[in-house]
Amino acid sequence: MRSADIRFWLLATCLPALTALRLGVLWHPSPAPTELPADLEFLTAAPEPRRLARTLGSDDSIYQSLKRQPLSEAQVAELIGAIKPVFNLRSDSRPLDRYNLVLDPAGEVQRFEYLSQLEPERPLVVERQAGRLVGRREVLPLEKRTEAIEVRIVDNMSNAIEAAGEGQELTDQIADEIFGSVIDFTQDLRRGDRLGIVCEKFYQQGRFIRYGKVLLARYQGEKVSQLGVYYRDGDGHHHYYDAQGNSLNRRFINYPLPFRGINSRFNTARFHPILKKPRPHLGTDYAAGQGTMVWATASGRVVHAGWGGGYGNMVEIDHGKGYHSRYAHLSRVSVREGQRVDQKTPLGRVGATGLATGPHLHYELIRKGRHLNPESVNRDIQGEPLPRSYLADFANRRDQLLSQLAGSTQLAVHTGSLSAAVVAE
Repeated sequence: MRSADIRFWLLATCLPALTALRLGVLWHPSPAPTELPADLEFLTAAPEPRRLARTLGSDDSIYQSLKRQPLSEAQVAELIGAIKPVFNLRSDSRPLDRYNLVLDPAGEVQRFEYLSQLEPERPLVVERQAGRLVGRREVLPLEKRTEAIEVRIVDNMSNAIEAAGEGQELTDQIADEIFGSVIDFTQDLRRGDRLGIVCEKFYQQGRFIRYGKVLLARYQGEKVSQLGVYYRDGDGHHHYYDAQGNSLNRRFINYPLPFRGINSRFNTARFHPILKKPRPHLGTDYAAGQGTMVWATASGRVVHAGWGGGYGNMVEIDHGKGYHSRYAHLSRVSVREGQRVDQKTPLGRVGATGLATGPHLHYELIRKGRHLNPESVNRDIQGEPLPRSYLADFANRRDQLLSQLAGSTQLAVHTGSLSAAVVAE
């Protein structure tokens, strides 16, 4: 057979097979889907929850901060509703408090954790359970120690305490809660004065968490000397008392906010910085940052809470017996007219509203229409004494704490480097 004939018959025989093979390749159905290899599983994994960490600003609130987050109005309302039964939004929160939010991929709140500076051992936790948010306060176990330090004043008390390795919270307790009615920290302190402190401090696994009560504070100065002893009597009453057992409490406390200094004192012939003319300054201007909490200096009834012209946002309180107090230039007011308040009830936050050149608190004290110098209202006033039946027990407690203070063998001087001695129970 000729070669040309052989090529023809081979082509005729193979052509159907080639055609079938070609059609099979073109029309073969896709294979059934199979599981992805393990190294590709991440492509189909569920999205991770979104986590947000935030800190409250100086003039902030939990509600205002939540409003700035990627949450709907309904979610913010639901979260606030879960917080309210277990946490006081007004009195338990402070600037610089921190919180964490956990949102699911759809943006719905699953968890909210809030750490309060006021009680860091009791964090607030809100979790979604059975479709709704539920809040609770957790309690972390703490170790309590009683420690003693002694510092020497160089320029001011706050710096002396900081040089001893202690925090501003301790300064605030001494200035506001213990000696706030009996020592004028702007005029009574002198270089070389000494301050001794015995206080409770709480730790968790060796890490300092917060201060407890200051049990004793002893100020020994060139111009003023004062002892403050914390004592709870058999009837459950607890106050700070001097060495003789007289209460350090007064009807008015000296400072309507955490003390940081005075910008302008009571002055009947002061030159007004905005009006540019002499105008009496019938109060005291306290230095403070925007948003600092302001509190009542005595118990009474709120008679004004709102705008007050040049005073800006203002609160006025009637304390009875002809006494009124005013708190001006507030950024926010947190009380209402007619409300009864106690000493140190929060009234609002420091601001610069009205005729103010910057954030500060203008505070006035008035009796029967006449302005008083707030810095002298407690001068020469004696506190209520302890009942005689408690004096012996009080003296024992006083002497025990003084002995513990004497055990503090190292003096912490304000040089920025020395630390205080510690005595642990």
